[in-house]
Amino acid sequence: MLDQIAHKAQAKASQTAQTAVLGLGAALLLSVGLGFLTCAMWIFLAAATDTLTAAATIGAAYFGGGLILIAVMTTRRRSHKRTYAAAQANEPAKDPMHEIVLAFVTGMRAGQQSRHG
Repeated sequence: MLDQIAHKAQAKASQTAQTAVLGLGAALLLSVGLGFLTCAMWIFLAAATDTLTAAATIGAAYFGGGLILIAVMTTRRRSHKRTYAAAQANEPAKDPMHEIVLAFVTGMRAGQQSRHG
């Protein structure tokens, strides 16, 4: 039983690591693409207007995007806190006997592992 739990935890950790690596690769590619798009926008705006207007336009776009991301992040954090508080309010009190049995099984497993290496 505990081996199954350990196997599931290991599989979940492996999946999380793979997701993190894929996310890092995606972030790197997005950053390179954003750099090229910024350069292209700079060339276009500098040709259509002057360099001061081009810099102000690109700066305003990044600043606005950052503000939008901060707003989304703040909204998600508040939503998560509300969901967590509601879940805790609806969660029944844990049975103390369940906690004792869980601690006993964990101790037995640790003892077995220390004997077998």
